[in-house]
Amino acid sequence: MIYLDQHSSEPIYRQIYQQIRNDITDGSLAKNTPLKSLRVMEKELSISRNTVDRAYQQLSAEGYIRSVKGMGYFVEDISSFGGSKIKKQPAHTGESQYRKQATVQYDFDFESIEADLFPWVKWKKCVKEALSKDSSHEVVTYEDGKGSPQLRQSLADFLHRHRGVKCDPDQIIICPGTQYAVEIICSIFSPTTHRFAFEEPGYKAMRYLIEQCGYSVTSIPVVESGLYYELLIRSNCNLLYATPSHQFPTGYVTSIATRNQLLKWAYENKDAYIIENDYDSEFRHGSLPIPSLQSLDEYQKVIYIGTFSKMLSPAIRCAYMVLPWPLVDAFEKRYQYFNAMIPAYHERAIAEMIDSGALERHLRNISIIDEGKYEALSSALKDYLSDYVDVLGAPAGVHTMVRVRGCTNQKDLLDFLEKRSIRIYGIKEHCHDQINAYENVFLMGYNSMSPEKLRKGCQALAKALKEYFA
Repeated sequence: MIYLDQHSSEPIYRQIYQQIRNDITDGSLAKNTPLKSLRVMEKELSISRNTVDRAYQQLSAEGYIRSVKGMGYFVEDISSFGGSKIKKQPAHTGESQYRKQATVQYDFDFESIEADLFPWVKWKKCVKEALSKDSSHEVVTYEDGKGSPQLRQSLADFLHRHRGVKCDPDQIIICPGTQYAVEIICSIFSPTTHRFAFEEPGYKAMRYLIEQCGYSVTSIPVVESGLYYELLIRSNCNLLYATPSHQFPTGYVTSIATRNQLLKWAYENKDAYIIENDYDSEFRHGSLPIPSLQSLDEYQKVIYIGTFSKMLSPAIRCAYMVLPWPLVDAFEKRYQYFNAMIPAYHERAIAEMIDSGALERHLRNISIIDEGKYEALSSALKDYLSDYVDVLGAPAGVHTMVRVRGCTNQKDLLDFLEKRSIRIYGIKEHCHDQINAYENVFLMGYNSMSPEKLRKGCQALAKALKEYFA
């Protein structure tokens, strides 16, 4: 980009010369980069070709560029110039903290899924149909800020059938992930009037997001029956983030008595709301699904959040939230000039998956597959790791919690396993209270590996633990 100041006392050719020279000396124009032709520069800058030519000739005479017959001008290698100011980027030190991990042979990941589980054929068909409908329209316009009306209607019906959620499509907001949903919620309220209660342990990324939005966050311990209700009452908080159907990371299911207590707390506090992240609720092994907390809410106090990440794929990047009616107006006022957050054809493809029954068939299929994987992991833990590991919690979701007997330093053990191409996940990183966090409790996901690989992974883990504790 050449900027010319017509009011400057500096001649135009000198302005061109100086700007190109500066770009070359600071490294913006690398060696052998072609320059624009005289004709193009003349047209773009609305000046005479002779003026451009004079600037190029000066650069050539000083050795910054060279002329190649029939091809134009190219930047010269000026690295040997004594006055060169080429900027060298500092070498990157340390490992990136942005979710970069080396591949290991056995990764008991709880966030990923096997690629073969995704219904590729049906998904491609739904996307193709959605794009075909778009191409048949005379005008293509921006989608509703809440998301596709078709998807919101489909979701309202689907959530009522599967989770007991009671809502109107107008209460549903489509967004590209549950973290974006929570960020929207944080923008609707204010840190000056609201304070968050957060599960301990709880999903660290969500807590970090809430704190980044400026909120004061109070940790409330999780017990087997759910959140420690007495401490919630004494916390002076009026927003609660909870995962009652399958608490992360413990896997505990909130009892009906505690659910009623949480709803009572919200009812009795005028400005209080419960943010229910229905995490992993689709997968219950050996028992019926647990109804959502929202389905018990009679006073519009629960904000319901869900995602397609486990039902379909994390790569789909589609989540949703159901706002109580009192908050719908607040959302519409704040986001009235915002358009849809994910592509319209993408939303219509998901709606078609729901409306055709393909999503429910897929959900039944992967539930059976995941139950088989859970049984394979449970069996392998018993067969190979009973001398080292205790299984904790009820069978649900796509991970199980284990205690490694004798472990006193979680990070040390994780580093040891990493070097042997095995990865399990410590619960300690999801504890705000690091001093009292368990060093010997870990998470083992089973959704990203086949039953055969799960067994081999447990064999390898047993061998590594034997070496570690020798």
